[in-house]
Amino acid sequence: MAAQKKPIPTPALHKKGPFNVQVPGVEKKEGEGIPRRHPSAAAGLVSRLEPDIATTYDIVKRGAAKFGDAQAIGSRSLIQVHEETRMIKRMVDDVEQEIPKKWTYYEMGGYTYMSFNEYLARVNTTGAALKALGLKKGEKLQIFAATRFVWLLGWIFPSVFLALFVADLIAG
Repeated sequence: MAAQKKPIPTPALHKKGPFNVQVPGVEKKEGEGIPRRHPSAAAGLVSRLEPDIATTYDIVKRGAAKFGDAQAIGSRSLIQVHEETRMIKRMVDDVEQEIPKKWTYYEMGGYTYMSFNEYLARVNTTGAALKALGLKKGEKLQIFAATRFVWLLGWIFPSVFLALFVADLIAG
């Protein structure tokens, strides 16, 4: 019996247009068309996705409030680096030769996840630690680190610090 072929999905419209509209009040320039926007932004560009989100820290707080213990950020740990040398064929001075080439393979563990709530707690702890170290509003902090999810904490630092600074001002 022949194996059945899986159907191949074909592109199709799922929503009805219009998908963009002309920007109102803009005059046509010679050689150019009138700018177009998404219909929801026809009256003006959207400056905030949600009214209560003004900073990156607000995004983290909203994520924790909305998604709680759901998985937010995943990372894997390095178990072992495997190195192997193989002989490969190369043309050297128009002569085919076998030369050694070193190959490196990374054996990674399974993913471990941090929830939205855990991430918010870590962001708050990091902001409080920077404040305790004496970092003040307007000062700069440079981070030099390997590529990891903790870089996201660095992206959130300024907003957290500002939030803690404002909280102190309000508290007196």
